[in-house]
Amino acid sequence: MRATYCALDQYGYAGLSIQRIADEADLSKSTFYHHYDDKHDLLTSFVDFILAEFSRIFSLTAGESPTENLRTYVGLILEPESVGDVAEMSPTADVLGTYVELRAQAIQDETFRQKFTEVDQAFEEQLATIIRDGIESGEFRPVDPEATATFVLTLIAGHTFRRSTREDDPTEAVRDEFESYIQQSLLRDES
Repeated sequence: MRATYCALDQYGYAGLSIQRIADEADLSKSTFYHHYDDKHDLLTSFVDFILAEFSRIFSLTAGESPTENLRTYVGLILEPESVGDVAEMSPTADVLGTYVELRAQAIQDETFRQKFTEVDQAFEEQLATIIRDGIESGEFRPVDPEATATFVLTLIAGHTFRRSTREDDPTEAVRDEFESYIQQSLLRDES
């Protein structure tokens, strides 16, 4: 997975090949084929790896407060390079672009569509759990956790697409508006 990450970072989806991944891993192509049927099989496994890695990093940074956990969760997606001190392999903005390229394959490829549906559902469940915890602790208003998770992840997906396809970085504006959303729509009034 590390070699796939590095090859994707260096060559992007269009330039990715079994040979380049094998070279990055210092393996022969035959060793690669011992573990994966083809590049497609490896890339669907890589999507699973990204989800597992994100979950691992989040578990290392999560705390007791649902509000802070929500901010951390969203922050790890909005600015994945910010976790470099937590994990040796944190995605960068360049790999976000590759993620968008992989996701775009789901338009034509049923296997990728199924994989990204699974990934979206896993992210939505993780986020809904944070929101449920916030409701139960009294920090959040009694919102619909699933609908809120879907909304927040749609915001993040749009940001990921925009950030990876623009010359400038809209992250600060998105982060500021997300904070306003938390304050106005989720947090209970303290008055």
